Amino acid sequence: MDRRAAALGAFALLAPAVAAQARTTSLVGPPALGAVCYVAHGYPFGVSGHLVGFVFSPPFAGSVAFGIGGCTVTAPLRVDPSACELVGVGVTDGSGRAVHPIAVPSSPTLLGAQLDAQSFDLGGACVFELAGNDATLTVVDGPDAALGMVAIPPGTYVMGSAVVGGAAVPAHPVTISRPFWIGRDEVTQAQWVVRMGSNPLFFQGAYWTGAPQRPVELVSWNDAVAYCAALDAHERASGRVPAGYQYRLPTEAEWEYCCRAGTASEWHPGATLACADANHLATSYCAPSAITQGQTTVVGAHPPNGFGLRDMHGNVWEWCLDAWDGSSNYPAGPVVDPLGQAGANRALRGGAYVSTAALCRSAARAHVPATFGFMGSGLRVVLAPVLP
Repeated sequence: MDRRAAALGAFALLAPAVAAQARTTSLVGPPALGAVCYVAHGYPFGVSGHLVGFVFSPPFAGSVAFGIGGCTVTAPLRVDPSACELVGVGVTDGSGRAVHPIAVPSSPTLLGAQLDAQSFDLGGACVFELAGNDATLTVVDGPDAALGMVAIPPGTYVMGSAVVGGAAVPAHPVTISRPFWIGRDEVTQAQWVVRMGSNPLFFQGAYWTGAPQRPVELVSWNDAVAYCAALDAHERASGRVPAGYQYRLPTEAEWEYCCRAGTASEWHPGATLACADANHLATSYCAPSAITQGQTTVVGAHPPNGFGLRDMHGNVWEWCLDAWDGSSNYPAGPVVDPLGQAGANRALRGGAYVSTAALCRSAARAHVPATFGFMGSGLRVVLAPVLP
């Protein structure tokens, strides 16, 4: 702790403090059991290069005791200084923000706990100055484990592809500003029946091996939205939907961010898509066995990507929330949390068991009317911020 204190003090001397009234502390995403939320320290006028300290009250695991010898605080803390903890430091970026992740333990005893979060500009002469605001974290329940939802952090990536025959152009930076959860797998027939009470799908029944765990298909965008609404109503009644979030279809930007999982290649496995990577159409149908060629396969039959998500390429096309504006063109510059809202058709991503590898690219897009379902149209849900 002495070495850490000395290091923080040295850094502090390099970064003059900025007027406290200009700073804010805010939550980025809900503090849910077993998930990661984020606290952001921000300057509205974009001060970069400032070292920031983040302080929370207990009981977050893995934090270190707060206390830096010889340093003072220029405003009163809202928590007892002898009990609060310095849990991390960050440096403000070009936008004037420093963000600190908080891993919330998966302990039901924390439900409803209110934990105070504050951030400090580590100013000159080793003086801590409080931000203009702080944030109260009220720990909430996360998604039902039975739904197989995977937590996705916020981040920035390059959306789109310049490959001929690939997808929309130009490739451009997209920021997903808030964390969310997405289904590890496509929605299965078993899950659909529980929420919707019927099974209108083709690959169902004893004839099709493992049918209940195959993805739904033959569903329209309207059907997919109805499923998300039914799931949201059930989970909300169970108290497992954080404030400001809802179960819905992913946006195209969220979907591609999840599919790429940090990769920049045309497919998340790399520069090619082999039969071992996905259920799709290569020189012949790809499937785990000759018996299942030319049809959907049980979800999870192929390796996951870097986020732990399966079947992002192939098996069934996955509906996205976006409307289709009749154009394949993206904006040239960077955007934050984009959502296409113009056009009668709706977007699909990922390709299907009858799609070539080119149509299964991370950036590949398709579109059909919202009322149209076909043998290859399915969905994957997110628990994500409510959008306009």
